[in-house]
Amino acid sequence: MRESESGSLLVVYYETFLRDHDIENFQQQVSVRYTEGTLARLIESGNLAARRAGILALGLLGTMESNAIVARALRDNDSTVRDLADNALWAIWYRADTPENNSMLEQVRLLIRHDRLADAVTRASRLIVLAPNFAEAYNQRAIAHFFQGHFQESAEDCQRVLERNPYHFGALGGLAQCQLRLEQRREALKTFRRALRLQPFSTGLRQAVSSLEAEDQ
Repeated sequence: MRESESGSLLVVYYETFLRDHDIENFQQQVSVRYTEGTLARLIESGNLAARRAGILALGLLGTMESNAIVARALRDNDSTVRDLADNALWAIWYRADTPENNSMLEQVRLLIRHDRLADAVTRASRLIVLAPNFAEAYNQRAIAHFFQGHFQESAEDCQRVLERNPYHFGALGGLAQCQLRLEQRREALKTFRRALRLQPFSTGLRQAVSSLEAEDQ
């Protein structure tokens, strides 16, 4: 099947999903017909509908192999593509390790949600021992530290996330917030600028940069 035909079929699946709202059917159809590499190429070369469909599909099926490609879609001119890319990246990051470690990560997230922050730090630290390259494990520990007011520890974990996943806009935002609370305003400005390069359409990031730049004058 030529790539143009492949893109057209993907769009048909996507339009069916938009009509029927059956995400499981969309996932099944795509998984039978498409490889991750083909979806990635369609995102970069396809028309608008193909880009939207490809991002949605990679959010369901993609791995860290597609991390950079999906992250580039955060700069797409189409707001729907950007929103789909945002959601797809979180989905990819949450399932970036083994099923067992991904399940342990979900336990950490639930502990944070229930305000059991010390337990979340302990569980995340155990996960990091098991999976030292699992970026999202550090990010969840950073979140737990932040909510406890441990801003230096949280900032250090955000840096560890970014060493492993430079496209992690959540860690960039978290790092900038830690730097503000640590009175490192020039460092926070640098971090917000880096985040804005990933998400140039973000009004919140643009306002944060403008505000800090005004202070620096």
